[in-house]
Amino acid sequence: MPELSIAEGFRHSHVMNREQENLIEAIQSSGYKACIVLSGGGSGSIHALLSHPGASRFVCEVQIPYCNRAMTDYLGEALGQFCSEDAAVTMAGRAFERAVMCSLGDDSECPILGIACTAALQTNRDRKGEDRAYICIQARNKQKVHKIEFKTGTRAEQEEELSQAFLETIARFTGVAES
Repeated sequence: MPELSIAEGFRHSHVMNREQENLIEAIQSSGYKACIVLSGGGSGSIHALLSHPGASRFVCEVQIPYCNRAMTDYLGEALGQFCSEDAAVTMAGRAFERAVMCSLGDDSECPILGIACTAALQTNRDRKGEDRAYICIQARNKQKVHKIEFKTGTRAEQEEELSQAFLETIARFTGVAES
């Protein structure tokens, strides 16, 4: 295989296949609007959602509070642990509140979601706990939490796995993919 420049390698690594494009199109056509918050991983899913035409049909806002202070500012409270089910639920609740605010005055009356992903992926520093992620989706009367445990893999491989799981979780929640 010929050697790629950095820019060519980036483009090559972010090319979606037909199945991914169809999944994203289905999510964007689901009739839902969402505010999304990520921390620690899952950014590939945002790239996929925003690089597909029509992203504004689904995405209202994306926030990525990455450091502890940014997360505390986003949530309005300090959490004991940032990569936990409780953190994902709290983040999704805040994202849902943002979705409500973003939809005020919107005549479409489409259903809204707060979607959160918090992850602890491979790192080069000491950390307690295993490599894992939590995805939480909050709707007006429904909530779903999904945990992912990474057994092995590089950070890039874990990010790819998480981003795909994030999109698939959204697709199942919105009813555009089988549960």
